[in-house]
Formats: sequence, structure tokens, C-alpha cells
Amino acid sequence: MRNYAPEKYSIWKKNYISYRRLWLDACLEAFSAEMRGFVIDLGGKREKKRGSFRPPEDKARVWWYINLDPNTTPNVFADVNQTPLISESVDCIICTEVLEHIPNPKSCVNEIYRLLIKGGTAFVSIPFIYPIHADPFDFQRFTEDGLLNLFGDFSEVEIFQMGSFPGVLGMLIEIGIEGIPKDSILRRSIRWSLIWIARWLCWFDLSTAGKKNLVWNKFTTGYFVKAVR
Repeated sequence: MRNYAPEKYSIWKKNYISYRRLWLDACLEAFSAEMRGFVIDLGGKREKKRGSFRPPEDKARVWWYINLDPNTTPNVFADVNQTPLISESVDCIICTEVLEHIPNPKSCVNEIYRLLIKGGTAFVSIPFIYPIHADPFDFQRFTEDGLLNLFGDFSEVEIFQMGSFPGVLGMLIEIGIEGIPKDSILRRSIRWSLIWIARWLCWFDLSTAGKKNLVWNKFTTGYFVKAVR
């Protein structure tokens, strides 16, 4: 992936949040130069963002957030499946970690297609192997083939895998650690040991990113999609 520098997102840093978030930050950063013109973030939060990626809003002509949750202080209060914007009026759309929460994700993808100008670009992420996380619901996961079908109306579609087997294993360990109580020295020791095992697995996954492995690449934390109308 262009401009993707895993070392910038070291899993050894104190501000490391999660392996999935690291990949999302890296993917967004890799394509940040293409986020220009009239940009909308479907389902995104204007404030209290997670991760280290900061949207290049100053480089865009307009950057709006569309959300049904008033607590996210959106520019436009609307359903991501049916926005009040006119057709073919948007240059770039960002829609991260949203499609899994929509009962009919095709309706959101159709709305993205409707809003984009000819040649406009959408950047979309969706988890694959990841715990259920209701917001307020969690309906589905997609494989690469499923995403190609979902974005079938677009003229160009690129799909990037966000990690492979070691990273998935590390991510599941780092999330599962939260279920281990801290009520004894033994359990604290187990938590501490698992944290470093998880970090090493994630580091190893980053060090082998992009290399072909027919078995390991059947596993991934999720996918990042670049779709051109």
C-alpha cells in the first residue's frame, strides 16, 4: 500500500490503542493525500476521535460529518443510507467501521455511489475477524468476495487486507485480556505475560505485511476498500 509505514505505528508505543486501530490509522494515512475537495465522513465523529490519524480537513474545500447521533456533533444530522445532499456532489467519502452496524449495508453503498461525482473516491473499512461490538447493533462481516460484490457498481475497486493470522491472534489476545480479573498476583502476572505475547504477535505480523502466505492470509482483522465511481 502506498506510503504505508508500519514503523510509524509501533505497537510498542505507550499510546498504542489496538492492532485493528493501528491498521485503520495506517490505511487512512496512506490515502490522506486523496482526501480533497468536498469530503464527507459518513457515520464519523467530529470530536473525541480514537487513534492517531487526524483528517487533513485543512486541505479539503469542505469537510462534513454525517451522523444520526447528536453526541458526535455532526455537520449534517442524517441517516447514512439517505442523506439530504444532491447526487454527484461529493469528491471523496470516508466510511469507516460503519457497514457492519447497518441491517442493509448495500443501501449505504448505494448512497455513497449516488453522492460521488464521476471519478470520485470512497474509502471504506469493515472488520472481519473481530468481536461483536453493538453500536447499537452488529449485523454482519464481509469477505473480500463479498465486498467486491457489494461495490460492484463502481468502476474501480481495490481491497487491502488489514493484517493476517499472527495479527489476528495477537488482536484477539489483547482484547481477551480485558476479561481476566486483576484480583490476584497470579492473574496480574498472566495479564502482563499475555500483553507482551500479543504485542510480539502484532509486531511479527507487521514485519511480514504484504508477503504471500496462503494459509495465514485466510485470516485478517478486516478490510480497507478504495472504490472509484
